[in-house]
Amino acid sequence: MKIILGNAVHDENGRANGGKPGDQLQKKTDDYSGEVKLQEFYINKKGWYILRPKKKQLAKTMAALMKVACNNKNIGYSQNDRESIYKHGIDTKEPANCDCSSLVKEVTEEASGKRIPDFYTGNEVEVLEKTGLFEKPISYKKGVTLYDGDVIVTKTKGHTAIVVEGMPRTNPFAKPASNVTSEANAKKEGCKNYISKGEGVQWVQYELCKEGYQAKIDDCGGIDGECGKGTVECIKDFQTKKGLEVDGICGPATRRALEG
Repeated sequence: MKIILGNAVHDENGRANGGKPGDQLQKKTDDYSGEVKLQEFYINKKGWYILRPKKKQLAKTMAALMKVACNNKNIGYSQNDRESIYKHGIDTKEPANCDCSSLVKEVTEEASGKRIPDFYTGNEVEVLEKTGLFEKPISYKKGVTLYDGDVIVTKTKGHTAIVVEGMPRTNPFAKPASNVTSEANAKKEGCKNYISKGEGVQWVQYELCKEGYQAKIDDCGGIDGECGKGTVECIKDFQTKKGLEVDGICGPATRRALEG
């Protein structure tokens, strides 16, 4: 799926300082050309850390507010006037400026209702983690699933953004009506009624991610609808923790446990 970021990038002259208040480059909404804009996710050469909001509603609100900011022609970019966004807010009707980190701070404050200390990309992870609003930061690597409302920040001073369109924080996939396991495990366990590909597998993978298996699922391809060895191992581990029969088959009892 296509991942869309919201972020503040540069002023109307392509620079960090000296820009006029307001977005001089915005042409339309949805805005993919402005100083503060939407853009497709990309791999930054400095690498990304991911800060994921603990609460689904906070994540949803952060994603929505960042999209509003990107489409608000009154929000422009300038580092020497970065704090004016704090005075005027995301829905400002007056021209204001921000930089990438002050925009993320304002979005987080408005979404959470919690006062956030000022930060820059160099100390953003530390400051946001101390708020208690986010899960422990993780490193992005190819295949890692990005969710609505995730904050990403470079591993060294550089840039930060919020995911405005990623994987929803509530399961978007249809719950399977049959067992889910790999072809190899079905053969081993003598299971004849099963699926190993498709949306039902994605439903299981999504629920496993919510149960703490995000890293393991990402390592075996993410929420890709392919039930292989990695997904089966996650199912078995989950079954062990819940006191279920450990067979690597996500049947009715395991599905109920995942939902509960």
